[in-house]
Amino acid sequence: MAMYWKNVPIVILFILFAFSAQATDIDKTIIVDGLKRQYLVHLPPGYTAAKQLPVIFALHGGGGEYKGTPKQYNLNAPADKFNFIIVYPNALNKSWSMKGVSSRVRGGGSEDIDDVHFISVLMDTLVRYYKADDKRFFCTGISRGGIFSLYLAQHLSNRIKAIAPVCASIPLSISDNYSFGHPMPVLMINGTADPLILYNGGEGRFTPDNNGVQFNMLPTEQLVKKIVGLNGCNAQATVYNIPDADPSDGCTAAKYSYTGPNADVIFIKITGGGHTWAGGPQYLPKFIIGKVCRDFKAEDEIFSFFISLK
Repeated sequence: MAMYWKNVPIVILFILFAFSAQATDIDKTIIVDGLKRQYLVHLPPGYTAAKQLPVIFALHGGGGEYKGTPKQYNLNAPADKFNFIIVYPNALNKSWSMKGVSSRVRGGGSEDIDDVHFISVLMDTLVRYYKADDKRFFCTGISRGGIFSLYLAQHLSNRIKAIAPVCASIPLSISDNYSFGHPMPVLMINGTADPLILYNGGEGRFTPDNNGVQFNMLPTEQLVKKIVGLNGCNAQATVYNIPDADPSDGCTAAKYSYTGPNADVIFIKITGGGHTWAGGPQYLPKFIIGKVCRDFKAEDEIFSFFISLK
């Protein structure tokens, strides 16, 4: 059966894209497990279906939606520069569902929804219709989008090349069995003053499961240590202090680089940083989410990391 976008056959879309000199955004729907799912595809200028391109899945946070993610993450401009496809999937009820972790309640969130399968189907769709490179799928996201990136790295490790979670950790309840199917390059960016995903672990704010119980999260540095061990990296990091470009933001940042034989781990520690995207908007008041670090842009670090793996 032919697939259509605004009543235009997909084959004609291929012809249009092959001659497009501008970036293209396509709002799509797909049926997965009997449910209507939404996603936005951002194609770089000069996109042609004849060339395989890497793909970044940009996963929105809990309470967010896919259409607001491009403005928050600012990934489209570097994607256009470095020739990446960006995909913005949409969670049902504004919350990614992770079996064994549960789903944050918002409008009836259900653990029965299989968002891992949704992402896997999207990967197949992108390979088939957009000639995505099935060996270069990357994931990033803030908050629950970051937690879901970490979750996908475990449950779709055979398809994901690397992840870059921001303001994220994993629940303590799954930490003992957390692993990858192969060495997984990881870039983590966390703030020490994050009031939602606490840097030192424990129960944060606004992150309840289906029973209204706050997640007990693994401390950031313990998660970094665990991933370093999983990848067989050197336990001793090379530390680089990121220049304090904006002393007025109340934040400083340092980059910890752990090298391994097959996959490196990079951790950016933002001292004083909140539940925010570095260089991005103060999307909620500081008393709710903390401070935004202005010393670097998260999207620049993410692209630098992913490009090094291309």
